[in-house]
Amino acid sequence: MNNMEKIRQKVQAEKLESGARQIGEVVLLIAAASEQAAEIIAADLENESMSLAKCFSALRDYAKKHQQGGFWGCMCNQFEQENPVIQVVCDFYKIPKEAFAEQKPKRLGETSAAATEGAGNIDLLDLL
Repeated sequence: MNNMEKIRQKVQAEKLESGARQIGEVVLLIAAASEQAAEIIAADLENESMSLAKCFSALRDYAKKHQQGGFWGCMCNQFEQENPVIQVVCDFYKIPKEAFAEQKPKRLGETSAAATEGAGNIDLLDLL
């Protein structure tokens, strides 16, 4: 089983509406952006103190420290290294910035092959 499959299994094992599941989707974005990151995350998820729930707690703590007017929010539906959510998760799993050398943004669920195949050609029947 490869690292992405290991991570995906951990994410899918979490309750659908839980914070751990939500952060798991972000973790999948990060792992898809870098094989090195996927390797680090897959190994860390074997340790209970590095679980998705603990990572979500780290993000919640970050949000509480940085909220303004009682609110802190940050959209994260693609991999952008500057996104605070991505940075918090990378800090939690101690993923070095070098792991993402010259990466292009990827949308949630998009793989590098999907990004290059059929670019510009969209068949609406494929969506059915």
